[in-house]
Amino acid sequence: MAAKISLPMMDEKRPIRNRGRRRHRPFLILTLIAIVFCALYNIGSVSSYAALFVPESCRSHSSFDIANKYASATRGLVPLEAHIMSKCPDAKDCLKEMVLPAMMRVYDKVNFTLSYIGTPTENDGVDCKHGPNECMGNIIELCAHHLYPDPKIYLGFTMCLTRDYKLIPQRELVEDCALEHAIDFEKLNECAAKDDGAFGMAMLRESVQRTADVRLTL
Repeated sequence: MAAKISLPMMDEKRPIRNRGRRRHRPFLILTLIAIVFCALYNIGSVSSYAALFVPESCRSHSSFDIANKYASATRGLVPLEAHIMSKCPDAKDCLKEMVLPAMMRVYDKVNFTLSYIGTPTENDGVDCKHGPNECMGNIIELCAHHLYPDPKIYLGFTMCLTRDYKLIPQRELVEDCALEHAIDFEKLNECAAKDDGAFGMAMLRESVQRTADVRLTL
């Protein structure tokens, strides 16, 4: 059965943060396309991935315009992807130690896509490894991508959340990270709750399916 999503975002008392090093790394899959580094200086005509994960009928006009502008700017760039789970301990080190350093070097040469790991269900839902809160965290991060397609914004926001991944998707954490990265919290919350959660779930299902498709080709 699909993890049931509670909307809007949770508003619970925050526990004491634990910033100790995580020892267990069983479930994270990071896909960094190796060919990117040897192709950076030989870029010809390389197709880029879509900036949005949702059907056209689900997009708001304003967000669609923003995405279109960003998609135009990404034509001819080398695809680079990472696949994570928002509440996985490994996501923190993965983003900090692998994705961020790579993006700092090749930001202007790649089309970066952040996708999520999960299992699509028969009732149009998604099962998340770390439970319903992880599904909600994934949706929040996908909404940031939907509203702000520039990786400098949505990736920074995602890294901010991941620093305290145990607290995802508590409202205080999301608000703090949204403020830090100039993201409109109300729009973020509206995106996550749109159509009683169906909008966000559609994005998550497509993102999870993309991860599954990529894994089949490895």
